[in-house]
This record gives sequence, C-alpha cells and structure tokens, in this order.
Amino acid sequence: MWETSYSREPVNYKLFFLKVLKKLWLIPVSAIIGAVLIGGIYCIVKFGVGDGYKYTARTIYHVTFASDGADKEYEYYNYYTWQELIHTDYFVEGLKEALGDKYSSEEIIAATYATIESDYRYLYTKSTTGSPEASVEMEKAVSELVTKFPEDKKEIEAIEVIDAADLNDTEDVSLIFVKRAFIFGAVIGVLFFCLFSVFYACIDSSVYLPATIETRYKIKCLGAPSMKDFKVNADHILTGKNKLAFVSADGDSSRKDQLFSGNEDVSFSVRSMKKLAKDSYADAYREEFSGNYENKFFDYNDLNLDGFYDELRSAHAVILVIRSGSHNGARIERILEQLKRQDIDVTASILACEDTWLLRMYYGKNI
Repeated sequence: MWETSYSREPVNYKLFFLKVLKKLWLIPVSAIIGAVLIGGIYCIVKFGVGDGYKYTARTIYHVTFASDGADKEYEYYNYYTWQELIHTDYFVEGLKEALGDKYSSEEIIAATYATIESDYRYLYTKSTTGSPEASVEMEKAVSELVTKFPEDKKEIEAIEVIDAADLNDTEDVSLIFVKRAFIFGAVIGVLFFCLFSVFYACIDSSVYLPATIETRYKIKCLGAPSMKDFKVNADHILTGKNKLAFVSADGDSSRKDQLFSGNEDVSFSVRSMKKLAKDSYADAYREEFSGNYENKFFDYNDLNLDGFYDELRSAHAVILVIRSGSHNGARIERILEQLKRQDIDVTASILACEDTWLLRMYYGKNI
C-alpha cells in the first residue's frame, strides 16, 4: 500500500453527490430492468408453468347478531373468526357436495376467503378460481351455506345477502399480482442501484479532481488540460526542464501511436491518452510539451522494459499522467512504489481525460 490510506480519506460529499447526479439516469433504468426481470419471471412462472389467470367473485352480507342477555350483541365474530369458519367442515364439505365433488378439500380451502372490514356486521366472502363462471358458481354455493349458517348458532339471528356475486362483477386478480410483481421489481432495481452505488463509492480508487492527486499522493498537479491554470502551472513548475518523461498509469501495449506531430519516436497508450490529442484542449498541451522538447512517453506496461528507469533518470522532470475516473489506484500506487525504490522523484502530475462537466460543477464554470 502506498503512503496514503483510503479509509482515512475524508468523504468529499460534494464530489460524491455530483457523481450521483450525473448517474441519476440510471435510477429509472435500474427500475425498468428490475421490473422487467422480476415481473417477467413472475409472468413466466405464473402463466407459463403455473395456474395462470385467476378470477374472484364476491358476496356481501349483513349479519344480525343476537342479544347476549345483557342488552348487548355478540361481537366476538371478528376477522380471524370468519377466516377459520369458512374453512371448517361445514363449508368445505358443503361446497364439495354442492359443486359435485369437482374440487378437493385443499382446493376449496385455497379458493375461499371470508373477512369483515370496519363494520363487523358486514361480512365479505370471496371465491377465486381459474374462470369467472366457476368463481361465480362457487360463490353462490358459499352464499347458500352462509345464509343457513345461523340456524344452529344462538349468537347470530340471521345473515342476508345484500350484494350477490355476479358474472359481470368478477375481478381478474392475476393482473393485480402481476402489477405488484412489476412494482416490486422496480423497487428492488432502484434499491440495488443505491446499494451498489454506495459500495462502488467505497471501493473506487479513481481520481476525479487535481486536488485529490495532491492530497492522496502528495504530488504537485498541473491540473487538467482543459483548465485555464494548466499552462500557468506548467510554466512555473517545468521552467528550464526541456527533457520530460511522461508515465501513464494506464497501459495498452497492443496499440501504440504517436501523441504529437513532430515527435515520430514518441509512443503512448491510445486507449488511455487518446483524449489528450483532441482539438478541444490539446493546443495548450502541444505548445507546452512538444516542439523542441525531447519528451518520452511511457505507460504502465513499460515498467518492466529494459532501460525504462534509466530513461526516467535522464529526464529533467518525470510527470505522472493519471486518467480521470480510470479506477486504477493500485496501478498508480505500484508506479509510485517502484519509482521510490529507484530513487526517482515525480516532479508533477496531470489529470488527463478529465470530466469537464464535473470540474465545472465542482470548481465553478470559470476554470
């Protein structure tokens, strides 16, 4: 590990929230991916290999309770009571007989449901099957049993139907669960994105600001080539140093090309440094570091080349090129460790391929 400890670095909340702001578009994308993934799996399981569509028929009853002898009605028939009663032998066996043994006891228990809501005098029963007709048929059989239920119950005087099940009123409850599956998937997708963002921020060793290089690695930073003070810093720090050695923390040994016109022998990593050659801010870079300077450019893969360290020792200044957001903290540490072992000092550093939007939002537009 290099001389710094990432765990001891103070959290730069402004930088963190700016990076999150730039990735806000991933929140709806994560929601869509989660919804499609979980909702799609649910639909495949439900309609492909499962029991498919489900339809519910409902009946509403008014329950007239008897007096308990103290001028009070019996009130202990609550939600749980009706839930238990609807699955007793009286209803299960009665439904099997009424429906001609088309359903098993387990299927009837799974299909029937009874509850009360705010007013305990109103009872609701539901029957859910694979077709609207079958649900209405079962619910009508349930209502007949429910209305006969008070015959041997002293607590209830009568139960009458006030809203009977009808084929036109059946509800496709399978779509309700499909919607819930998609909503659940969207929530899981967003939650996963948030957790991943926090985890990624904890392990990310990337550099996004010139100040981070100076704070973390104790190396002067010329800034980013798009910044106005880049040339001023280069003039001050590199004055009289006509032979520069640039070392990039990235490496792509399979593709090499020249960085500046007029330096035919110069090689660099196209993958890591190609943005430096863009016309948007390369003029100042060319003016400062090309021309008559005897510059050498190396990347991470050149650390093991013969004569690499001799080239650096012969240079007037060694400049470390760090690509913004490159997630290569370990490579930067290894380069600095190797240079320290070889007694080679890094004169300055450059934040390359910078995120100009991030820099403007962090430092201000006039940078």
